[in-house]
Amino acid sequence: MSPVGRKGIFSQNMRVATIQVPNVLKAGCSGVEQFYACVETALPADCYALDMRAVDFVRPYGVIALTTAARRLSLRSGRPVLLGGVCREVSAYLHRMDLFELEAEWLQLATPIDETWLRSDQTENLLELTAIKDAQSVAAVMTRAKRIFSRWLALSELGNLLSVLGELCANIYQHSQDPYGCVLIQKYELAAGKRVIVNLAVGDIGCGIRGSLSARHGSIGATPLDYLKAAMSGTTARGTGRGGLGLRTVEQIAASRGGYLWLRSETAAIFSKGSGNTREHTDLVHIPGTQVAVQLHAPASPQTL
Repeated sequence: MSPVGRKGIFSQNMRVATIQVPNVLKAGCSGVEQFYACVETALPADCYALDMRAVDFVRPYGVIALTTAARRLSLRSGRPVLLGGVCREVSAYLHRMDLFELEAEWLQLATPIDETWLRSDQTENLLELTAIKDAQSVAAVMTRAKRIFSRWLALSELGNLLSVLGELCANIYQHSQDPYGCVLIQKYELAAGKRVIVNLAVGDIGCGIRGSLSARHGSIGATPLDYLKAAMSGTTARGTGRGGLGLRTVEQIAASRGGYLWLRSETAAIFSKGSGNTREHTDLVHIPGTQVAVQLHAPASPQTL
């Protein structure tokens, strides 16, 4: 997986650091921390490569982890990160999710595949990785998500999904100070199509929850976890009476649908399946910005039965 000569960006004398990606991009959110630890402890180098030979499946939050890692490593070296050792199924999924198109500035395949991943814009299963830059971006994502998932989710479930999506996307362009934050959604079927699981993931490497809240409310606590808890509890409520970043609403919707919310910022994270059923994580490797995963369980729309 040598980067030498790739598009004239690399040269023979460069120090290349290859990071072995563990098979955790399909795991629960806390499992992805093993990958982040590999990225953040990598030695300084002129360029970086991610070796994906161990990876056999990727979920939406794993895609967000790849985008986050690629941007972090590329900013460190000044060159795109090379992705190698990707199996055909994972490569197809990453292409389908528009990973290499949206992240081309930071992430490239070490060996381009000789095929075009064709897709229909009317796909019924997912929302590709999409950048959130402004209110128009959010509106476009909401419209597309409604078209995709109206066939699979009952009206009330679709409304819940769109509420969650709107809150999380608005946070990116209103608060993160990162013009490259992004979102994606994947739907999975269970029980012969009678139930669906919707996984939604959002990520940026901006100012983070502490940076956002402290700019508007001053000091809330001494640690990143203090700010996550404040955002989740609604103690930084806006004039609307909702939580400081809308996260309390997201938590409530996810819990009401048998799912969860994972909220990560800097060195802390909270995993919640509803009020009174949360786990706090501290002393994680430092990743700037905010990374979020939401899972919703729902009966399939009668149209699909």
